Amino acid sequence: MRQMIPFGYCVGVDHIDYDFKHLRKETDFTLNNQQAARQAPAKQVMDHEMMSGEDFSNKYLRILEKHPRLRDLIEARFNMFMYRIHNFDYKFKITTSWIVKLYDGDVIQPHNHNNCYYSGILYYGKDYPKNSAELMLRNPIEDTMRNVFPKVEDNFNVMKNDFPVVPSTGALYFWPSQILHYSAPHEGEPRYSCPFNLVPTAAVFAGDSSQNYKWITNQNL
Repeated sequence: MRQMIPFGYCVGVDHIDYDFKHLRKETDFTLNNQQAARQAPAKQVMDHEMMSGEDFSNKYLRILEKHPRLRDLIEARFNMFMYRIHNFDYKFKITTSWIVKLYDGDVIQPHNHNNCYYSGILYYGKDYPKNSAELMLRNPIEDTMRNVFPKVEDNFNVMKNDFPVVPSTGALYFWPSQILHYSAPHEGEPRYSCPFNLVPTAAVFAGDSSQNYKWITNQNL
């Protein structure tokens, strides 16, 4: 009997050879709640309270704008990935991008990203030991199932198992932004990553779900 897998989510897995020395000099890391509580009073928390939303975003959530060559390279890789799926160039651009530094014991709580089409992550650190925390993409299919079977060790089931985003220098991953992702506690030396989100900038004509930025960019918003 043949086994068929009729449905799926497209995740991009890539690698870039790049000199990350300038990105590694960045120190404006974002903090999760666990880190903010441990490092209080952290400058990120104080900035969040004192700065406007726009100023805070420009400082902490637009990191790749300071590294346009790297940003353009990531966008080019992602657009090639999306062209293979849709057979059309939707000219995706990175909106938000930030840097994360996980210390020993830190975890990433399950979350996803809104106001974007795809999310991604770049691992830009110098070294990632085997015990570095993997980012896990939670399998959305399992939430739709009406039966529950225990997971069996060493048995990968595409309907139940989560997908590991394994850290290594230059590793680049893309996934649909609605997918929840998380990590187990990190162990060892700090783990560096640069997550980001992407949106299409080309016109998308799909009936009453169409969008075209030219319709609004010339208006006084």
